[in-house]
This record gives sequence, C-alpha cells and structure tokens, in this order.
Amino acid sequence: MPGKPENSAFKLLSSRKTLIMATADKNGAAHVSYAPFVHRAPRVYVYTSSLSRHTRNMMETAKASVMFIEDEARTKNFFARKRFTCQCSVELVGRETTEWRTVMSLFKRKFGKVFDMIRPLSDFTLFCLTPDGGLYVRGFGQAFEVSADMKNSKHVTGNSLVRKPS
Repeated sequence: MPGKPENSAFKLLSSRKTLIMATADKNGAAHVSYAPFVHRAPRVYVYTSSLSRHTRNMMETAKASVMFIEDEARTKNFFARKRFTCQCSVELVGRETTEWRTVMSLFKRKFGKVFDMIRPLSDFTLFCLTPDGGLYVRGFGQAFEVSADMKNSKHVTGNSLVRKPS
C-alpha cells in the first residue's frame, strides 16, 4: 500500500526544481510558462523577470495556477503521470526584506553558482505563491484533494466529480 497521499505529494514537490505556471492577464488571456522555485511550506517562491509575461500577469491579477509533474524519464505510464496542481494567491515580496533574504539563500542553496548571476538583476521580482490546497494524482483512480498545509488529504471519487444539475 502506497504511503499517505499528502506525503507523496510533498515528495514530488520536493523532487522538482521547476514548476509549470498558468497565469492570465487582466482581460483573461491565458499564458503558460515555467519557473525555477523554492518551497518554504506551505508557500512556494518564484523569482522572475519583469520582462516575462507571467510576471506582468501575476502583478496584475495576484493569481497563478501551478503544476508539479513527474519527470517523463521516470514515469511508468504517460497517461497517469504523478502530478500536483494548485491555485495560488500571489504576493510580491519586498526586496532586501528579511523574507527576501531568507528565500534568496534557499535559491542559492538549490541552484548554486548560476543563481549568483541572477540574484542581483534589478528586473527580477520575488513572488510568494500561497496554495489554497491542491489536487495530487498518483495514478489511475488515485486522485486526492490535499490541504494547503499538505497535512490532510481526501480521496476524490468519480461521484465527487459529477456536477449536480442546478
């Protein structure tokens, strides 16, 4: 029997260096991109250039949807790759604040020397993404709603996905 879904979701998130991010501008035009990230539970941080569309979108709407997905090279079934998706509220983190310095040290630890070149760039902005919970899929028939703090999960069944007529 596999371990607790929330632990598996956390393990997947911890094994990734980048996340896939969906944002929309103020008119609702969607954009998909990716960004390197660090995780400081329950929050996820991305450090992105203001030249990118996803940065502008997050500044306009303060929202993003993110996905962490199992590496294709490791998956056993491409139709049921392990993945964790969540909706996030987005906040700007002020430059040179205590939080900013703490997160910058996490980026340095995770990405090494290459981050030394990126950290001082003035067009880069640090965002804090706070998940409102998420959906972890670890295979066919194994979808779980996971709490924002990744401490509780609930199995999602076919019946819970069916919308009732209004």
